[in-house]
Amino acid sequence: MSDPTSNPPLNASDKPVSLFQRIGERPFARLAEELYRNIDGDARIRRHFPEDLSATSEAVRDMREFLTQFFGGPGEYSARKGHPRLRARHMRFPIDQAARDAWLDNALRALETVVTSERLDEPTRHEIGAYLIRTSQFMINRE
Repeated sequence: MSDPTSNPPLNASDKPVSLFQRIGERPFARLAEELYRNIDGDARIRRHFPEDLSATSEAVRDMREFLTQFFGGPGEYSARKGHPRLRARHMRFPIDQAARDAWLDNALRALETVVTSERLDEPTRHEIGAYLIRTSQFMINRE
């Protein structure tokens, strides 16, 4: 049996089906909400985030739209904010290994909550989790 992460499913026109096409928007919305709910209670990094981290906040909207777009959904994030330029947008925040680890801990806990509540399969969990790990490491900008 082949690794499902290396051979994405194909649609009728033999084009790879994006993760967004497979699971829809709801899991990404839930992931953004859960992530910021977790961060809201995390003294290690809470001070680096806006006061409002509610489900209707700008922070949650940005994360939801970014994840949706990155995984193959509509380009609402770029239409509203321009190219993501993740590292450049976050350069003003001191992100060292400890901050990265705290953020990633919150993100992976949020992902596990969403995997359970949305009944996502293991290849989906792996694909999103691998992205979160890679990107969080890339965001480190301080020693």
